[in-house]
Amino acid sequence: MHDLGQDVRFALRSLAKTPAFTAVVVLTLALGIGANAAIFTLFDQLLVRLLPVREPERLVVIDTPGPWTGSTESYSETLTPISHPMFEGLRDKATVFDGVLAHYAAPIHLSGDGTTESVSGDLVSGTFFDVLGLKPAAGRLFTPADDGAPGSNPIVVLSHGFWTRRFAADPSAVGRSVLVNGQPMTVIGVGPERFHGVEVGAAVDVFVPLSMQPQVVPTLRRGLGDWRGRWLTPMARLKPNVSLEQAQAGVSVLYRHLVAEDLAHVTTTNERFRQAFLKKSIVLLPGARGTSELRGQSKTPLIVLMAMVGLVLLIACANIANLLLARASSRRKEVAIRLALGAGRGRLVRQLLVESLTLSMLGGALGLLVTVWTSGLLLRALPFEETPRALSAGPDVRVVLFAFAIALMTGLVFGLAPALQATRSDVASTLKNEAAAVIGGSHAFRFRQGLVVAQVALSLLLLIGAGLFTRSLGNLRRLDPGFAAERVLAFSVDPALSGRALEARVALLERLRDEIAAEPGVSSVSLAQVGLMTGSNLSHTIRVEGYEAKEDEDMNPDFNGVAPGFFATLGIPIVSGRDLSASDAATAPKVAVVNEKFARDFFGNADPVGRRLGYGRNGALDIAIVGMVKDGRSASLREKPLRFVYTPFMQSPALGGATFYVRSAIDPASLGPRLRQLVAGVDPRLPITDLKTLRTQIGESLFVERLVAALSAAFGLLATLLAAIGLYGVMSYAVALRTREIGVRMALGAERRAVFVLVLREVALLAAIGVALGLPGGYGLGRFVESQLFGLNARDPLTFAVATAALLLAAFLAGYVPAAHAMRVDPVVALRYE
Repeated sequence: MHDLGQDVRFALRSLAKTPAFTAVVVLTLALGIGANAAIFTLFDQLLVRLLPVREPERLVVIDTPGPWTGSTESYSETLTPISHPMFEGLRDKATVFDGVLAHYAAPIHLSGDGTTESVSGDLVSGTFFDVLGLKPAAGRLFTPADDGAPGSNPIVVLSHGFWTRRFAADPSAVGRSVLVNGQPMTVIGVGPERFHGVEVGAAVDVFVPLSMQPQVVPTLRRGLGDWRGRWLTPMARLKPNVSLEQAQAGVSVLYRHLVAEDLAHVTTTNERFRQAFLKKSIVLLPGARGTSELRGQSKTPLIVLMAMVGLVLLIACANIANLLLARASSRRKEVAIRLALGAGRGRLVRQLLVESLTLSMLGGALGLLVTVWTSGLLLRALPFEETPRALSAGPDVRVVLFAFAIALMTGLVFGLAPALQATRSDVASTLKNEAAAVIGGSHAFRFRQGLVVAQVALSLLLLIGAGLFTRSLGNLRRLDPGFAAERVLAFSVDPALSGRALEARVALLERLRDEIAAEPGVSSVSLAQVGLMTGSNLSHTIRVEGYEAKEDEDMNPDFNGVAPGFFATLGIPIVSGRDLSASDAATAPKVAVVNEKFARDFFGNADPVGRRLGYGRNGALDIAIVGMVKDGRSASLREKPLRFVYTPFMQSPALGGATFYVRSAIDPASLGPRLRQLVAGVDPRLPITDLKTLRTQIGESLFVERLVAALSAAFGLLATLLAAIGLYGVMSYAVALRTREIGVRMALGAERRAVFVLVLREVALLAAIGVALGLPGGYGLGRFVESQLFGLNARDPLTFAVATAALLLAAFLAGYVPAAHAMRVDPVVALRYE
């Protein structure tokens, strides 16, 4: 320990004598380690970290894929929700579970102290907190006794974050009365501090008992007690010593009985459908990390980004290793004298490693500051308002340990080889000041060349990845969504969350539409139940006049309730028939407009206008098709054209919130303040949410693609710059080593241009070897991320060509300066060079 302390003090003194060298190395490491820790911060919270609950490894997520008839309301693209009676059957009869919970994310208007705000809510079963094993921070949490009759439990639990933010952590908030979607409820408790809900990446503000669904979410078409409505996401806790496979086998028997009971509520006579329905299976998935749509969208990109930023750090380590080798060259006499005086090689290697580790620890400490800044930027780039509350940008113990481990590893990676090379000096020749004794001789130089080749290969890999992601994003941005997004402002309101009856909601929305239409600068205005490019969808099982459904065919097209003028406002062409009009009121005959995909699938080349459809597989054909519009994209740009049905919003039995679309002859963003005034004039208690241009909404729907493209491009450019610096350093060193040789060549008549070409030929050789090694890796990366790409494949020739050309150009520029210097060597001076 005494020797180690001496080594640390010596390292600090030595580094202090070369402040420029130390600053360059520490800053390079800080950027590399900080970037790695920043990506790890998101990676850890989204993909690795367990829920802050009791024994999370015993939690499972329940999925029930298969054919269905009824309505589905869910924000999940990966999990199939279940009905409330199905949840009750699993909760009460499953013997392999210690408990089953269910929840449904719901928007909440919370009123108190004369103000109303839109918050994130979660309808949860009475078993929710018990199954998770959570304890309250204040008051009490829900219990199974709170799963009573509908409307019998007007109570809420606040999340710890919301309690702190809204009530300043005041204990007297417990017992206070608040209005939740117009319903008076009592705050009975506060959740634990680190718990934000089971949906990772989303932060719940208010928990409401599931039994209050009819009062809090009256627009849910099929809610409590209805087998035909899928809306709940279930999770369960395994009993002790019961494995996932055992639980799967045990609950499958129960699920078959529940499916048979479910089928008794299906009115179809299609025997093929009934048999397929009975064959559905239940799937148990590990639930220790909760559920997360954000995780599903970002898993592969985050893995790729972690790998890319790790490669950048490796390239930085190669550069630092080159710097240390160059520094060791200037210290070769010092090393030779130590060896001559009897110092062991192992002792010197340890001393040099301590110096490297000191640099890496300094870089790691500074890298934590980079992590805080970079993580904050990453979180702000996410287009979800609640995400920054659910995810932390600050480094916790796990991130600090990760940064420390990375710093330790990089110190060994870039320090070990130079330390071994530095202690291989020929003592006698070095003490005689012979030029041939340059540290490590040709072996050290070949090692430095190898580092540069590796840098070039890794840089090409990163440039190819950046090119693929950037081109994919460009393809998505150039894609025609099927509507005209320019000069359109969107905002959402939900009058149902204020407790209004259906007629009052319709009247309020119509009044708002009329007042906005009369506003100067507004060209047209309309609204839709489901917002465009929000990732949300609404589907219903239907039957179509004259069409016999195929076996296992999906008869659940997407629906959207829209106001008159919707297609004109959004610039969606009407192919045949008419638009929806004000005469299509709630009491008028039911009508619909379908898209081309719907018409082709069900009617072939025939005009769909005049044909009829109906809800349910055996429902009445009481909806007349009055028009057909062009295909477009609704939930996201990546989706393929879907069967789509547009109905008058006034005829919707479950009309709740709506998204307004305002087309303007002026800058649409300038209308924002006036629209807020108009809404406040109609109802001061009605908050506006998601006020933004439609073009901004489209951009936010591509947040994963934009984030990955931007970061991969930044990493690729940084890697190329580091590789160019490394190549410049090696070639400058090579020119210095070969000064005498160059002088001899020029004295014997070699032209300066030939010397210039000689140096550039070596640059080209190193770059070519690096490119040859990097191209297969680039193809492998492309294959790994191919599912994330749009409009191109893993071997896109343009991307590979541009990435290779960019890297070769950087190599040429890096080699040009040493080559020009070699060309200017004075033969007389060079012949005296030692």
